[in-house]
Amino acid sequence: MSSNISSMIDCCFLLLIYFLVATSLVSEKKLDISIPPPSSGASSSKPKVDPGNIYVTSSGVVTWNKDLTVGEAYDPTLEPGTAAYLAQRRMDSLVESLKLLKEQADAVDASPVVMLHGAAKAPHQRIVDVMAALAEADIHSVGLSTTADE
Repeated sequence: MSSNISSMIDCCFLLLIYFLVATSLVSEKKLDISIPPPSSGASSSKPKVDPGNIYVTSSGVVTWNKDLTVGEAYDPTLEPGTAAYLAQRRMDSLVESLKLLKEQADAVDASPVVMLHGAAKAPHQRIVDVMAALAEADIHSVGLSTTADE
């Protein structure tokens, strides 16, 4: 009697394997990519605005284009809501630099682009602070990259 059940179990496993192999488990997704038309000449192309670069180190220091420090080292021990905590999170000089970049891009009818380079062990709150500064400056084209710890 047990041999009849084992044959049925073998048959069920074979059917299971057949349907697993026959069924496609990978769903393909369509990428909507539009390729810009070829330019008809140099006169029709817009002047380029160099992208801004923001670097966040593993200690939380934020620099603009590697030459202007716009945020000091992040101190996670500060109590949220205190004046020192709020001052640490606010980066007015970064917002000013970003607004200047946006003005330069608007002058040539282009969209400002910013690359945010975060160290692998950068405090996440510091990245959020930089994103808040980008939103305050009304910049929406942001590229993110992770760099080696500095």
